[in-house]
Amino acid sequence: MTLCLTVPQDGQAHQTRVSGSDFYEKMTTAEKIKQSACPGTFTLYKEGMFYKCYNEDAMVFSQHIKAYHISVKHVKNTGSDVLSLGFPESEVTRGKLPLDHISEALGAGNYSVEEKQVVFRLKEDMKQDYAGWCKNHSVREKPGPDDVPSSPSSGKIRALLSDIKTFDLANSTPMQGLQFIQELKQKVQNMQ
Repeated sequence: MTLCLTVPQDGQAHQTRVSGSDFYEKMTTAEKIKQSACPGTFTLYKEGMFYKCYNEDAMVFSQHIKAYHISVKHVKNTGSDVLSLGFPESEVTRGKLPLDHISEALGAGNYSVEEKQVVFRLKEDMKQDYAGWCKNHSVREKPGPDDVPSSPSSGKIRALLSDIKTFDLANSTPMQGLQFIQELKQKVQNMQ
């Protein structure tokens, strides 16, 4: 069972009790985000063949355990961007990142392993500066096609992207498609 003390805007302290592996198996992303805000716990969720952590827990993991890539994804049912960090379960099972090592790096008092999650009991609140960390840490999604860095060739890259965007593939013959690809290839070779 996990206890989380939260103080909402009304100033009244409330305890949230989370228990049972069925709960974690059926947790929504919104519930996982709420759990990640609990100052006394750090939770890894088993999702398929990966362990994942969210928001505050992702920050703690990257600061104290290992600086893995943090993904940002807008989740509609939460109405916000969600940070997540994941790594293969095999890292734990093969001993590259054992749970005891994670516990030690977190300074956790203990941890419990259930079917779909591992909950570490933190001795101190490591999540206090989450808002500041988000502002200072440039976490963002993978760059899109319009996020071309500024350089002498960036104008040529933008022109290539524009050509690709405006090519009418649906109304082109296979031969026209192949010719277009050949032209793009030639333009890329001339850029080098």
